[in-house]
Amino acid sequence: MLNQIKTFEGNVLALELTETFTEADAQSIKQLFEEKLANGAAHVNLLIKVKDMSVMKHMDWRAFVDGEVWGFKHFGKIGRCAVVAHSDFIKAAVKIESKVLHLANSAFEERYFDTDQLDEAMAFISAA
Repeated sequence: MLNQIKTFEGNVLALELTETFTEADAQSIKQLFEEKLANGAAHVNLLIKVKDMSVMKHMDWRAFVDGEVWGFKHFGKIGRCAVVAHSDFIKAAVKIESKVLHLANSAFEERYFDTDQLDEAMAFISAA
């Protein structure tokens, strides 16, 4: 399930994934992202908070893959990305992903934040 944690003016989205990830969730992310671009944002800064790895157990994998394909097509429109979780696996994945994706888009900056650092993550995506 996708929830918007906080509504921002401008180019910032703060979202939380809990329990499941469905096709409707993927469509909501696309819609919110495209609304930011339609309102004049050159890029979108994104915060994704993941409760824990249990979301993977109940994920609609087709929706996930479709969302990833859409994300790669719009990759140049992503500015800062904050991933908030409490998972060593996600932390390691973000570390690797941020280095690899930065090679394709030098403006892209991704960071991992533990769940108790949510305010810092909000400041990170709001700063640019």
